[in-house]
Amino acid sequence: MSFEIISPAELHKLLSVYDVYKQERIEDKTSFLSLLTTIEQGQTDHTIEERICQPGEIIIHENAPGDIFYIIRSGQTVVIKGDLQNPAILGFRSSGEAIGEMALLENLPRSATVIALDVVTLWCFNRETFYQFLRENPLFSINLMNMLSGRIRKSDEERMRGYAREKQQVVALETLSRQATHDPLTGLFNRRYLDQILYGEIAHARQSGSLLGIVMADVDYFKHINDKYGHMAGDLMLKTVGDLMKSCVRSADIVCRYGGEEFVIIMPGASEATVDRCAEEIRSKFEELSVDYDGCKIKATISLGAAIYPLHGRSVDEVFVNADRAMYQAKQGGRNQVVVFSV
Repeated sequence: MSFEIISPAELHKLLSVYDVYKQERIEDKTSFLSLLTTIEQGQTDHTIEERICQPGEIIIHENAPGDIFYIIRSGQTVVIKGDLQNPAILGFRSSGEAIGEMALLENLPRSATVIALDVVTLWCFNRETFYQFLRENPLFSINLMNMLSGRIRKSDEERMRGYAREKQQVVALETLSRQATHDPLTGLFNRRYLDQILYGEIAHARQSGSLLGIVMADVDYFKHINDKYGHMAGDLMLKTVGDLMKSCVRSADIVCRYGGEEFVIIMPGASEATVDRCAEEIRSKFEELSVDYDGCKIKATISLGAAIYPLHGRSVDEVFVNADRAMYQAKQGGRNQVVVFSV
């Protein structure tokens, strides 16, 4: 009879998990050691078939018929559910423990897959032999029930630990994802995220025949704030700008910290009037604000430039450059003002 063997890479993955598990493992108080000893010493009249499995060999397939019960004579096995590429590990079984007993007792298909982690030797009981042995050994029947009860309890505990681990992994992935796309100081999207989405936003505007506004903003004389009050004061000012911008834009707009004291706002579907109105609101409200730092009230102004796709350019780069030119005009014109690019 031929048996299926998993790939070396899949086996290595399972062994890596087992290396961690075995350091924390507490052996079952009740196992099938007594039955194993009885068989080894030849104290049973039943003919018990022996099976030797190679590392990576699938001993039991999930959903296969549950007509054989196994006792592990030697070696280590892993019990999993689901795809081998991303399995849910239910536990590990070793010498003196049983596998496949629940399917046989319930007369149902296998509920999990069992794989040999190293060379595994098994005693195999068919249904008739298993039940006959239970009838002849009442004490063993009690031990079996105790073992099954403990295993169910441990399985529930492991499931809860699995849920906790999955939740931690989701939180960790979300944190990493946010760190990759957000500026840690202001909480705004960063330049990397802007580079990722800008071409897509322009493509969508081109396909839908809609407008797209780009606003560039720069805090006036920001270096003076850092030089006079220190970088912590400057950071507080940048965070204040970011919070203000988020409060002024629409829900569909994207606010990014472009670098240093520069910010970019992407406004899908916004007309020139809408872009101008939003930029002017940011300018006027920021002019009225003051930042409290170390007993001082720090005030600043901001210059903004805007360009609209496709009115002020037929490509991402052209519109972006024209928004930057408009901001430069605002700076050259005396700062603290909004300039919309004009051809």
